[in-house]
Amino acid sequence: MGEMTVAAGSTLAVLEVLDRDGVVRQSLKVGAWPLRVGRAFDNDLVLDDPYTAPQHLRIARDENGQLALTVGESVNGLQCDGRVLTAGQQLALPAGPHDKPVSLQLGRTQLRLRLATQVLAPEQVLGAARVLTQGLPTLLLLALASALVLGFNTWLESEPDLLTRSLASFAISALAIGFGWAGVWTLLSKVFTHQGHFGWHLRVMLLAVLAWEALMAGTALLAFAFSWPWLTDFNFVPAYAILGAMLYFHLQAVEPQHPRRTLGFALGSALTGLGLSLWFNVQATDRLGSELYMNHLFPPALRVAKPVEVPQFMQGVADLQTRLDAKARKNDAEE
Repeated sequence: MGEMTVAAGSTLAVLEVLDRDGVVRQSLKVGAWPLRVGRAFDNDLVLDDPYTAPQHLRIARDENGQLALTVGESVNGLQCDGRVLTAGQQLALPAGPHDKPVSLQLGRTQLRLRLATQVLAPEQVLGAARVLTQGLPTLLLLALASALVLGFNTWLESEPDLLTRSLASFAISALAIGFGWAGVWTLLSKVFTHQGHFGWHLRVMLLAVLAWEALMAGTALLAFAFSWPWLTDFNFVPAYAILGAMLYFHLQAVEPQHPRRTLGFALGSALTGLGLSLWFNVQATDRLGSELYMNHLFPPALRVAKPVEVPQFMQGVADLQTRLDAKARKNDAEE
């Protein structure tokens, strides 16, 4: 995708007023220099910002024909591309074809000056978020799959006589939590992007639920089949990866203009949660893992690992007894 220049015509520049998210709130075409900005009515751009001066800045060509900014009689001055300027100071502005637009901070007002001589950035490709925001059948399929998986878990954990009540309670709780969770994220999207993206947030939540259930069931089955208790002992590690991914995709609909920032926040949150879990496990059991023993049982036909011989099992019990006695003596000594 190539670059293109602005069709200048009679427009020399565009001065944009940005909100705190960097979205253009107001734009002003500049047809001639000088350009004046401030709170006074004789300015080209009149600001409603009490922290700006009546004549806050002026942009015009200097004696060499170069575009320059001059700060007016302002007590707060301004920032131009991060450089602080005080009253009366002058600064030449970059106006080359490959220079970036000029960022200005006046009081609490953020401005951006785009010159007609500067090259426009190429059009950006929309992210994958739009794929997940479309398609009601996909959303219904995800909702049905989630309901079946969670309903099956409820059936496994419920007494037969209380199954109907348990399923009804589960359905009410799942609907309340699901719509509440997606609703909160929808509200955040509406506040920051002026678009709800309810379908997107609902899909992200349902995909996370299915991934979570697949992780828990898969690690439990593999741990049982191959006698690998470490799988369920540390399955909270990929669980935090799922939570981090869910947080990242939710944030994509809240802060779509800052993908690196949202990715860093999601990774940081997941790593922080993982570190805290490891720390709590060590504090509680002197181990990094979360389970003291493998507590998932499946039909014996699914067992692949060879059974442990009785003498080997009894030797393991004896070793365990020795470790437990040593730990009990240590606790008594510390008390």
